[in-house]
Amino acid sequence: MASDTDIARPSAPPLSALDGDTDAPDTGAATLRNAPAMLSGERAAAISLGKPLAHAAPDDRPGVLGEMRAVLTSPMRSLTRRIVAINLIGLVILVTTVLYLNQMRDELIQVRVASLATEANILATAIAEIASTGPEKASIDTRAANEVLQQLTLRTDQRAQLYRNGRLIGDTRSFDPTRNPLETRRLPPLDGASGLLGWIEELYSHAVRLVQKRNLPIYIETSVAGITEDPVIYSAQLGDIAVSQRANSEGELIVSVAVPVRRLKVIMGVLMLSTEGGDIDRVIRAGRIEILRIFIVAGLVSVLLAVLLANGIARPLRRLANAAEAARANEAQLSVSERVEIPDLTDRADEIGHLSGSMRRMTDALYGRIDAIESFAADVAHEIKNPLSSLRSATETLDYAKTPESRERLYTVIKEDVDRLDRLVTDISNASRLDAELVREERAPFDLAALVETTTDILSQSADERGVRLVADVPGTPLVVRGLESRIAQVLSNLLTNGISFSPAEGTLRAAVWRDDMKAAVITVEDDGPGIPEDNLDSIFERFYTERPEGEAFGRHSGLGLSISRSIVEAHGGTIRAENRPEGGARFIVRLPS
Repeated sequence: MASDTDIARPSAPPLSALDGDTDAPDTGAATLRNAPAMLSGERAAAISLGKPLAHAAPDDRPGVLGEMRAVLTSPMRSLTRRIVAINLIGLVILVTTVLYLNQMRDELIQVRVASLATEANILATAIAEIASTGPEKASIDTRAANEVLQQLTLRTDQRAQLYRNGRLIGDTRSFDPTRNPLETRRLPPLDGASGLLGWIEELYSHAVRLVQKRNLPIYIETSVAGITEDPVIYSAQLGDIAVSQRANSEGELIVSVAVPVRRLKVIMGVLMLSTEGGDIDRVIRAGRIEILRIFIVAGLVSVLLAVLLANGIARPLRRLANAAEAARANEAQLSVSERVEIPDLTDRADEIGHLSGSMRRMTDALYGRIDAIESFAADVAHEIKNPLSSLRSATETLDYAKTPESRERLYTVIKEDVDRLDRLVTDISNASRLDAELVREERAPFDLAALVETTTDILSQSADERGVRLVADVPGTPLVVRGLESRIAQVLSNLLTNGISFSPAEGTLRAAVWRDDMKAAVITVEDDGPGIPEDNLDSIFERFYTERPEGEAFGRHSGLGLSISRSIVEAHGGTIRAENRPEGGARFIVRLPS
């Protein structure tokens, strides 16, 4: 009986030209003096971000990354792919959250607004003091104001626009000496990022421009001849400092600050300072690309560690699975030398080691069950062959019997052999169903003392017929154990029946039950019979072993009673053994856990 144990580049903003009050705006004639600075900034970002990834592309470098690629594409590594995917999903969620919650954009805009406001107030004060004209100096001289703007904004990257009565009278973009119209086109980036990082940067820039173009008001260039309709200008014309965030036609962010140009309490005009299109975007993009770059490096490290982890898990699991499959394929090979051995990984102090130990114990139990079935089948064949041989001999001899007495003796032999076969087949059937029933039936607490008393009462009549006195020694209080009451009763019945058959006339058969110091329930059955040969104290529990008292007819017992009893007791986690009493007779001791 075996027990179960155990994851398009930004372009320069549109340029306009202005000459005094009357020159028409040259919106199509853009100068390129701002483009080099913008391109150089992109070039610096591309150089600092693009090169490392190009060298780290999985397809360009063999070795560890190549092995990782082979592992992830192998059809037999589903566990590896799942571990890698889970790690990457967690990392993607983390990076996405960082990018979403990153306050760098808002903080940068606030800093630029404060800087623009400070510079605009300084410029407005300078223009009011230097370029004021008129009887009370209540107006702005256009030429003088433009000279002030040209001198004070020569080395800055902001765009300054001066308005008088809502009309544009000065724009730093008009200070370029080139007056002829220029054809503008987008220039390719210089040493831009390539490979995966370049693709990510391209995708990120496109997404940002699309979002800003959709969520921000569009920046519209002011016509020289017309009056601006910009609400920021009107707000500053009323004496307030106005701030706006808008997107140009390319979707690039432009931050503007408009301040009134006043002398004493007279507002002579409005000065608006604006960032060039894409200036802030490039800084934000560079920071976030750095985050993405860190993510890519962390992702590669995560994949590598996940592959190593999964390899340490999947490889022993594959060994165990292959061994189990080989054992299933060779299940018909019952020879011990041909059986597949489950890998011994019990030295691992983790779940895989526990699984290996459980599988080894399970296969040992299965192989033991196969051996038991084979042995049981051989024993059954042997035990059935004896009465069949006797039955065959009797039937063959029946034709040669001459006298009625001979025929009667042969009929008696035939009847006894048939009865013996019937008992044998019945006991074999009960024994073969025993294991399944022990597993299937539900165990419950019951009073073992009451069971012993009831069983002795039932068998007392049989004992009296043989002249044997049957005595039960049970405690006065319930002795509760958990198990199958009917099966324990079967064990008691087998032991008491054997004791009755071996006890001499006028002998005493005693059944006692108590709880020992280990809190286990103990049952003893003692008789006054001849005892058990010392060499057979363990053999009597084997299948089909029979040793009956003298005078008892042969074939009345199948030799399965004590074997079934041992199976029942062991299924309850207990033990059963036999010993000889010093004063004579046999004693059977059953221990059952509480």
